[in-house]
Amino acid sequence: MPYCTKCGTPLPIGTEARFCPNCGARLYSPGISPLAAALVLGLSFVAGVLAFPILLVVELSVATLIVSTIGELMFLFGPLFYMLYKKVNVTEYIMFGSLKHLVPGLGLGIALQGVSITLGLVLTHLLGPSTAVEESNQVIIDLTNQSPFGTMLFLIIPGICEEFALRGFLQNALRRRYSPLVAIVGASLAFGLMHSLSDPQGTYMIMTFSIGLFLGYFYNRFRSYVMAATAHTTFNLMTFAILMLAS
Repeated sequence: MPYCTKCGTPLPIGTEARFCPNCGARLYSPGISPLAAALVLGLSFVAGVLAFPILLVVELSVATLIVSTIGELMFLFGPLFYMLYKKVNVTEYIMFGSLKHLVPGLGLGIALQGVSITLGLVLTHLLGPSTAVEESNQVIIDLTNQSPFGTMLFLIIPGICEEFALRGFLQNALRRRYSPLVAIVGASLAFGLMHSLSDPQGTYMIMTFSIGLFLGYFYNRFRSYVMAATAHTTFNLMTFAILMLAS
């Protein structure tokens, strides 16, 4: 059953109403099904992974930046082209929000860094040190030593692309068919899984899943891609700053 994206009121299947009968919010055509959204993201992810052979022929530091950038851009352009193909109003569908959400997004990103540090300490105590997390941190340090500007770009792009794909595209597709809770958890699970390929302990997945829950909640609460993308980018840049100070 579809739901109003603002107040959560269940809407009759097949309704042609343009506005929610409860809160008056404008209703957008559910032209993107959850299955279609999942398939588009899956294909975008695979397309990004196909860039990894570059690592075999290019200097490692350069290749890491190239591959990561290609993968992230695939995550943005795949959903974007599909929405354009379906003739969806992109800014309305992803709930772009307002530039006034930049400052709250900044604050949310800082708060999420505190959540991440606390959760990381707890998981390390319970599961032991995560090789995947340590290797990821070392990659950032090595890249910074060789290309500071490239590393900054490397950390900014994911916030823009992943929030567009996971919150703006997938979470909204789920939200138009299921409850807000299902949509937030579903998008957060995808967020965690895409960060877990090289983490057999599951620490990285648990941390990213948890951060995704916060991002999904505030995205749904304030209906703002700008806030979610700013928070994600701020979180990444704070991780960068902390690693630089620690090293």
